[in-house]
Amino acid sequence: MARGKKNRHSGAKRAPVPEEQPAKTKSTTAPEPSAGVPRGALLGLAGLLAVSAVVAFLLLGDSGDTTEDQSGDASELAVPWIDPDGQDPVVGALDVNPADDSIWMSTNSGLFKVADGSDQPEQVTGELETNDGTGEISEQLVVRFTGDDELIASGHPPAGSALPPALGLVRSTDAGETWEAVSELGKADFHAIQTSGETIVAGRYGEPAIDVSTDGGQTFAGKRPPDPLVDLEVDPGDPKRWVATTQSGIFTSSDQGTTWRQRDPVPNTRLSWADGGALFRIDPGGPVKRSDDGGETWKDVGSTGGEPRALHAKSDQELYAVLLDGTVKQSTDGGATWTDRVTPPI
Repeated sequence: MARGKKNRHSGAKRAPVPEEQPAKTKSTTAPEPSAGVPRGALLGLAGLLAVSAVVAFLLLGDSGDTTEDQSGDASELAVPWIDPDGQDPVVGALDVNPADDSIWMSTNSGLFKVADGSDQPEQVTGELETNDGTGEISEQLVVRFTGDDELIASGHPPAGSALPPALGLVRSTDAGETWEAVSELGKADFHAIQTSGETIVAGRYGEPAIDVSTDGGQTFAGKRPPDPLVDLEVDPGDPKRWVATTQSGIFTSSDQGTTWRQRDPVPNTRLSWADGGALFRIDPGGPVKRSDDGGETWKDVGSTGGEPRALHAKSDQELYAVLLDGTVKQSTDGGATWTDRVTPPI
């Protein structure tokens, strides 16, 4: 969620947030009066402080708003295409449009594309038309290309929209300019959307649930992963073979999510499966690994040198990653070395 906007997704389930450490409890015992100070003087001082507090409240207003409420909107962010302190997921998806090789990233401040040969993200906004009206969608989408300029997505509309807070599955055939609802409008917030042939697989955000469709997203059957997902990948050549990452590790399934086996205890990794090729992952801190057996075993290949939030393998050799600070990295040697494709302005 971009700064300056309250969480408008009431009713939509969110990922669990690590609990904060409880603040130290202040003593409720009143301090003893200092020796030699008259009790009347202390009472007078207490009254003066109380009056001062009331005056400050009237002049400054209620200070109970969160930092997000008091800060500026997305246009005032240091890095306009990402808010590392904002609503999770910071980066919902990373993909490449096969029509023009532009890089697309959906983040908590909007949907952005980086044109081939450019190093500057450009925000993409579009309109979703429903039976109840039309509204703009951009922020907090999860997108996946299914063809030239063809997208499927899920997520939320901006604050104040007449659209439902959960968009279900939506589709665009004009590179995100216009969208149409496919299914689950107002009901589902899909996350980590993947495709394999005619099969669509999508996790439900913040829930231990994965939905799979074999009819273009019109209907879904539910599957249950071991934990709520961090990321999900499906073998482009075999829709029954899945790999999921969670806060407790990496799991694989060979029967379309009916049963799971843990392969690695490393939490919070990001995945991408190249068409007809290898499966890649980036672990917290930036180590890049490759698997040629669907996630059963892994080998080290390199490092992004920064904290990853999304990964896309266009091929076995061409990889892209978005880091927490908004840097977009590119590798042309299978993840062994990385260069900056987009650099934050700070």
